[in-house]
Amino acid sequence: MIKDLLERDGKVVGYLTGLSIYNKLGLTTQVGSVIQIGRQEVRSPFKRERYTISFVKQKNTITKDNIPLLQLLDVLRFIKKIPDTKIEESLSTSKQLVAKLSDQQQETIMRLALKYQPSTRALLGAMLTDIGRGEKTERLKNSLNPITAYAIPGASKVLSSASEWSIR
Repeated sequence: MIKDLLERDGKVVGYLTGLSIYNKLGLTTQVGSVIQIGRQEVRSPFKRERYTISFVKQKNTITKDNIPLLQLLDVLRFIKKIPDTKIEESLSTSKQLVAKLSDQQQETIMRLALKYQPSTRALLGAMLTDIGRGEKTERLKNSLNPITAYAIPGASKVLSSASEWSIR
């Protein structure tokens, strides 16, 4: 139903994100009537059959290989908006998913994160620090303003290095 919005001439131009991915990753039990798609060029939301299709801007190049990493970064980006769950639970699950990534995938997700909001970069940095990959996060750390604090309720309960990343 949405394949034409995800691929063009056999090339990936978008990916599923939002509620459908939060549900697939076990972050919520809700399934909505809105399908959210990450794309480099966004357009206005529209209806197709019983679904509303909306778009979020993705600044990174989208490839088949990096879609799961972009979806995980989108989870961190919208962590406060995931319905039917507590932020701590979403962060705990996300941290486990980051820990399961290969070294190469962790390097890639850090590179992709540089085009995301500072709070997303801080959350990823804190997760990587917690799982013992802190020595690799210098580029993420340097991309953040040292005097900015990120208000993410409950993060310090899950991320032991939250304060090191200015997460309150």
